[in-house]
Amino acid sequence: MRIIESADNPLFKSFLRLKLPHQPKKEKLVIVEGTRHVADLIENQIKLDHLVFSNDDRGKHALNNLEGETRINLSVVLNDKVCWLAPHLFERLSEMKTHQGVIAIARPPSLTLKELFDALERSTARLLLLEGVQDPGNVGTLIRTADALGFDGVLLTDSSATIYNPKTVAASMGSIFYIPIVELRSEICRLADDMKRRRYVLVASDIEGDNLASGRPQAPKLVLMMGNEGKGLSEETLAVADLSIRIPMRGKAESLNVASAGAILMWEIVRGESKLGV
Repeated sequence: MRIIESADNPLFKSFLRLKLPHQPKKEKLVIVEGTRHVADLIENQIKLDHLVFSNDDRGKHALNNLEGETRINLSVVLNDKVCWLAPHLFERLSEMKTHQGVIAIARPPSLTLKELFDALERSTARLLLLEGVQDPGNVGTLIRTADALGFDGVLLTDSSATIYNPKTVAASMGSIFYIPIVELRSEICRLADDMKRRRYVLVASDIEGDNLASGRPQAPKLVLMMGNEGKGLSEETLAVADLSIRIPMRGKAESLNVASAGAILMWEIVRGESKLGV
């Protein structure tokens, strides 16, 4: 356990660097705030680089709450990873207007596309693929929805917001740690042959697609592809899709937010499946 009181402390400086735009992705680390979210990480045995408390009553209260919820003596079990920041330093690190006195510096699970496919060598699988979804709030919400609805993984193109963006982390409500996520380095059109060889059906969300009211897509192994908030999926990606679908619009609105559309399409895909318990 360490106590940090100076802004010149090297460890504190390393924490602050995680607030720079590209540093979290470079270091594969994210900042997670709040007692409930941190407790979830500990209970699910997510790797923590550091557990940071405000060195005041709020921090002590947070530690007591965490140890009560997890039934773990954190000061002993995570001794070398626990540090206490002077209150004014903790406030510089926190993004919350009223913080709860605890921050986890955590490492989301990382895997390659091959590792994900190898782990899903079974008869059924559902994946969500996001191409060029740039708003981190949308990406986080879609990841959370995919997790909630029992999807088996999320694929992100490099033109989409990264999971290491603080807004993605917040919007996912912890789901970035619990559903497999692959950040792709190749264009979808280059990966399509491999996906199809593994018997995945590629389903594109497209305003020119088949009306979802005519029947929801059904396939043992399926990839739902969602595109950019304004432009949708690229022409190259649409060209490799096995089928395209659209949500029928009966009111005056011409379109839906990508996170809302994704939630509807994912629900339609899994509706009635036994793994949802319905």
